[in-house]
Amino acid sequence: MSKTDVTLWDTTASNNTDIAGINIAEGCPAAGINDAIRTLMAQIATWIVATTGPLIRVAANTIANGIMILDGASVARLIGYRGVPPTASTTGRTLALTDAGQHIPATGGITVPPNSSVAFAIGDLVAVYNNSGASITITAGAGVTLRLIGTATTGNRTLAQRGICNLLKVGADEWVASGGGVS
Repeated sequence: MSKTDVTLWDTTASNNTDIAGINIAEGCPAAGINDAIRTLMAQIATWIVATTGPLIRVAANTIANGIMILDGASVARLIGYRGVPPTASTTGRTLALTDAGQHIPATGGITVPPNSSVAFAIGDLVAVYNNSGASITITAGAGVTLRLIGTATTGNRTLAQRGICNLLKVGADEWVASGGGVS
């Protein structure tokens, strides 16, 4: 099979005997090497700027706190060490993809939605800070399993006044709640 794209290259070097039909096998004509190298460079450049594929793409914009990348769902995310910046303060709402890696200073209940309505990536984390003098409820949406860390307890969680709850997505519709003031 002609290696017309970088994704067709073989991990065994001896199986890569052509680049887009240009012979690069042992004993190949020397004149073909220049064309093969130029074609190779074009294939790599095409792969890097492709809109899909295994490569992490750098977003077109950067922000003051770091470089943004696009994850597999084309959501721009900061890379490297960072804090946990706040989202807009809220009296209560359902989590959104833009909340991943952020904290919500909430004064009302928070709902963890099912994957079918908001597809967070496994490993996404959202911190909720109860910015009020009363307890708030973190509600598991329809079909969501919300576990209390270190226990077999599932269901809605209560977050005490001024408490912090870290919500970590560990499965398609499974989250773990941890933190101070979480029950």
